[in-house]
Amino acid sequence: MKRGPARWALLLLALAARLEAVQPPAVEAVRDSIALSRLPPILSEPEAREQLGTGLTTSFVFEITARGANGRKTKGAARVDVRYDLWDEIYIVTRIDASGRAVRTTLPSFERLAEWWREARLVVIRAPGAAAAQSVVVNLRVIPFSQAEQLDTQRWFSQALSAEKSGSAGAVSDAVEDQPESFSQVINLLLATSIGRPALLEYQWNIALPQGKKK
Repeated sequence: MKRGPARWALLLLALAARLEAVQPPAVEAVRDSIALSRLPPILSEPEAREQLGTGLTTSFVFEITARGANGRKTKGAARVDVRYDLWDEIYIVTRIDASGRAVRTTLPSFERLAEWWREARLVVIRAPGAAAAQSVVVNLRVIPFSQAEQLDTQRWFSQALSAEKSGSAGAVSDAVEDQPESFSQVINLLLATSIGRPALLEYQWNIALPQGKKK
């Protein structure tokens, strides 16, 4: 009995060390936006890979807090939903970020999914002076969905994408440009559908932004 807590403590330390070793995303601060690229290589983590194979949606939720020289904070978010279609054996990826675009992509294999992940660029903040931030805190939560939760999420997300009406994500971009506040509501929904769900994996990085490299 006495060894139980010690064993758990060792496991927690090992997990913390593994999470800290994960490479952070690259942060691009350009004009009035902040974007994430070269996303952390976490798809092959055993927990994530196993969840991706269940056929249920797995959400990768990025939340960012940027801090300027005056201490002012600006928050943003982006989310990538991945579902493996067991029947067609394809990965369905849905991305929504602060660029004003919601995009759905189908990929034929895990290797192509990993390639898409490496090349993805997520705009997490669009605000005047965003590129003047001196540091950012990036949080990533990997959230598994139950079947019931997945149905609820797909319902509102399909409305955001308007896939059935437009046949593409272009109409979504147009609608967002015409009514920016509607996209703000989608971002709020993006986060709201993740609140309260236990995360499979969680990461946090504190990243300083070199002033000389900004555009």
